[in-house]
Amino acid sequence: MRNKLLEYKNVAARFHTIEGTTSTLNDIDLTIYEGMSLGIVGESGCGKSVTARMPIRLLPEPTFKVTHGEVIYHRDGKPFDVLKAKQNGTQINSIRGKEISMIFQEPMSSLSPIHTVGSQMRELIMQHSDMDKKQAKAHAIEVLEKARVPRASDVYDDYTFQLSGGMRQRVMIAMAISCNPRLLFADEPTTALDVTIQAQILGLIKDVQREQNMALVLITHDLAVVANMVDEIAVFYLGYIVEHGTTDDILKNPKHPYTKALIDSIPTLHSTEALKPIKGSIPDPYAKITGCPFSARCEKVTTRCRVEVPPFVSHENGHKVRCFEA
Repeated sequence: MRNKLLEYKNVAARFHTIEGTTSTLNDIDLTIYEGMSLGIVGESGCGKSVTARMPIRLLPEPTFKVTHGEVIYHRDGKPFDVLKAKQNGTQINSIRGKEISMIFQEPMSSLSPIHTVGSQMRELIMQHSDMDKKQAKAHAIEVLEKARVPRASDVYDDYTFQLSGGMRQRVMIAMAISCNPRLLFADEPTTALDVTIQAQILGLIKDVQREQNMALVLITHDLAVVANMVDEIAVFYLGYIVEHGTTDDILKNPKHPYTKALIDSIPTLHSTEALKPIKGSIPDPYAKITGCPFSARCEKVTTRCRVEVPPFVSHENGHKVRCFEA
């Protein structure tokens, strides 16, 4: 039986801005187990990154506010709600970067341009261990080598602006795994990289996950990216999880119209048919939507869909769908 690592229990969250209030997350129920790999898929603005940043409290409070639910982290056999801890308190700081780590979308916005790679890695390692500077340096170089960074000892002394995009992403991965986390969130880790480098980075992340036996949550807008990377997929739309199941079930037997549309929009090598885009566009994030969040773009919409939010219902093999017509 798999041990629970992180649970989202009926979580709802909002961003309060000058322009208005956004329904960022709605009724999120999700369980991440030790050693599992999960793909979170959806268009921009659907709540993927917010879901990842919430457990380590990397969101701008009080602009961001959780209005309902719990995020339970299981640590040393003792579950606790991370939302009740102080945002930058001792408890969260002991988890952030050590037990739960993250690879961010754009390394240049996450790594300091005025500090060397080594100084940034050394600071993180020393913060979460008893190593001195010499030991932390040796460990950092070892981790850079594990992340397949060539000339690791030289890169240790480089600044991030001296490195290529692919190399910066490898450094970001090295930093994320340097303290042997139990859970790694990879948030669009191949953004802005060419196809060859993308494949290398994804392969590296998967290898590291296996070697360190950590749980992996891969966040992307592209179903094709997660196809060979994860055991389960959760499909997000406008802050809701609209479908969740094993990778095979989601890709071979999608039940939600949005998931089907995502799969239909993926180009294939031997297809001669034109790509089928998803009709319509994502609604304004400040708009108040009644009924199913996908109803305005759905080809099977009914009157009921326009006035009621479908429940998240379990089908065979634990396959869950938020759709009246599924």
